[in-house]
Order: sequence, then C-alpha cells, then structure tokens
Amino acid sequence: MAKLKPILICAICAVLLSACWDQTEIEDRAFIFGMAIDVAKDSESKIKLTQQLVVPENIASATEGGVGGKAYRNLTGTGRTLYEVNREMSKEASRPLDSTHLGVVLFSEDLVEQKGKMKKYFDVFFRDKKMRRGIKLAITRGDAEELLFVEPEHGKIPAEYIKNLLENKKRIDVTDLVRIGDIDEKMFDGTSFPLPYLSRKTDTVVDYEGIAIYNGPEERMVGALKGEEAKGLSFIRGLKNNGTIDTEMDGEPFSIEIISIKRKIDLENKDPHHLKFTITVHILGAVADQSGSENLKEYKVLNKFRDKTEEKAEDMMENAVKKLQNDFQTDVMGLQEYISRHHPKIWKKVKDNWDSGENYFSKSEIKCIVNVTLQEPGSINQTTTE
Repeated sequence: MAKLKPILICAICAVLLSACWDQTEIEDRAFIFGMAIDVAKDSESKIKLTQQLVVPENIASATEGGVGGKAYRNLTGTGRTLYEVNREMSKEASRPLDSTHLGVVLFSEDLVEQKGKMKKYFDVFFRDKKMRRGIKLAITRGDAEELLFVEPEHGKIPAEYIKNLLENKKRIDVTDLVRIGDIDEKMFDGTSFPLPYLSRKTDTVVDYEGIAIYNGPEERMVGALKGEEAKGLSFIRGLKNNGTIDTEMDGEPFSIEIISIKRKIDLENKDPHHLKFTITVHILGAVADQSGSENLKEYKVLNKFRDKTEEKAEDMMENAVKKLQNDFQTDVMGLQEYISRHHPKIWKKVKDNWDSGENYFSKSEIKCIVNVTLQEPGSINQTTTE
C-alpha cells in the first residue's frame, strides 16, 4: 500500500495540473471589436464578413505619446455562413480569433431587406457561448463594412467609436433597442421592432440617420423613420432619452429641452376590426433657447410656449403613426405588447394578423395627445405662478 501512495499522488497531480493544457495566453489572441455583414457582390447566396481586430501594441504606443500604426486591422472574406468565413479569416490573423470583446455588429440595409436573411445570420450570436448579450446592433445605409474604415477624430478604433455612438442617449430620435439581448425574443417570436439606422457621413464621422423598421412576420426591414418622424416614434415609445423639440413662436424659433417623458396607452373599444387607441404622452421640459422678445416671467406667455410645443410634438407623433400604418404597415410602437398584456382575449383574436395578413394594426384608429409641463423658463427668468 505504501508503494501505491506515490503513484496515486502523481496520478492526482497529473489530472489537476492538466486543467489548463489548452489555455491560450491573452497576448496570443486576436480580439474582435466589430463585425460588418454585407451581401457578397459576386453572389446573393453568400455574405461578405468584415471583422475589426485590435492591435494592442499600437494602442499602447499612442497612449504613451509614441508614433505607431493603426490600432486596428480589418479582415474581409466571403462565404455562405459566418463560421465558414471565420475559419478562413483565422488563417490570415496568425492568432486565434476571440469574440469575447465583440462590441458592435453592423448589418447592411441591402441584406436586411431580404426576407429571412438577418434572422439566418443572427443565430450564431445566440448559439455561440462566447457571445455577450450586450453586443450593440445596427443597420447601415450602404455597405456596412464602410463604417469600420472611418477614422474618428476622438478615438483609435472605429468599432469602439460606433459602440459609443449607439450608447449615446443625448438625442430623442434614437431607439432603445440596441443590444442583441434586447431583440432575441422578438426576432425568433416574429415580433416587429425598431433598430438604429447608421450611415457613413464623412471619412471621420458616422451619422445616426434614423430608426430602421423591422417587420417580424415578414422577417425583413421595410423602411426607416428619419428626422422628426423618428422623434415622434420615440415619444410614442415613451423613451427617456434627452433632446429638444424645436418649433416657432410668431416666426421666431425656440427649443424646449426634454427632461422626462411618460407614456400611457388606452384601448377604447374591443372590436378587432376597428380598434381605437389613445396614446397620451406627458413631457416635462424647459425652455432651452428663445429668439423672440417674449417675457417668460409672464404666465400667459409661458402657456403659449407650452401650447406650441404640444402642437409640434403631436404633429411629429401623428406623422410617425401615418408612416408606420400606411407605408410600412408595421407596429414598432409597443401596441402589440400592450394588447397582449392588458387585453389577452382580444390579442388571441388578432395576434396572427396584427401587422401581417389582415393587418389589424393598419386598420386601427390611433389618437395622439401630448401634455407638456414647462418646469422653468431658463436661468434668466423664473417661472411665476398664476
């Protein structure tokens, strides 16, 4: 028995010490920060994948004030699946590709407009255990790979710059659904949803152009809302993003800064063929900029600003509703979630034809009401009571 103890100890040590036999050191990995997925030019059955890899030594030299090369490297390949292209890219990278730090994935508009294509290539981001739920997702006008070649003035890595852009909530004309984890259930349940819509504005700037509209039942992008229509959708969805409402008073422009937004949806009847919704939005704001000569200390003047702001916000919401009902026939306003949660019996009747087939969404009557409260007239004059 005594002779067996050394052998047993060696066997146990061999098992314990071999736990990291396949470990790859961090400096030997090629970290992917961004991906762009386009339609291959030579075949619509193939995709073009561009992956942005970080070059750590160049990031370090830039931080230390030295002169180095680019802090990133883009690899491009084509194939029928993402894994197929990725295998070929790994030969060029000279290091094992690592997606644990993947921050942003871009799909081109041309690809997402094709039925089922986005869903087909979306699967890998849930199946792969290394993929994180916080990866940012966006649709691009033009080729998605072009955005990974911008040279941002304040940043060394384009993918990181785009990721920060998608996280910026200083604008009202943006959407809240930017994380892959936010849309996984919607994607595979056939629910419609909005997505960020980006474009390459210059060689150094990526523009948040609007909100892409993805129709779940059709499994494709059907259009995009831009400008004030995108702001109107944000009001309807009750987003708490910052931003302004810009309008005029007696021919002079003024801006109201949005402090908070609260939304309420009410269903007035139960006829599936002619549902009537009232969407009430409460906006708390402050006068951010005024070009006129009105005295904001006067209560009646402040009320005029309030009324003009309410009128402008209602116009933006109504224009967004018209576009979604008539042009896109797609509900990304949150009405589906409201009915299924608060009126399950009605939802059971309409769910198979909500924004497809009979399209009860497009047949519904939707009324928009905006109530604005101006918290203060600014730092020059303070609000007076009635």
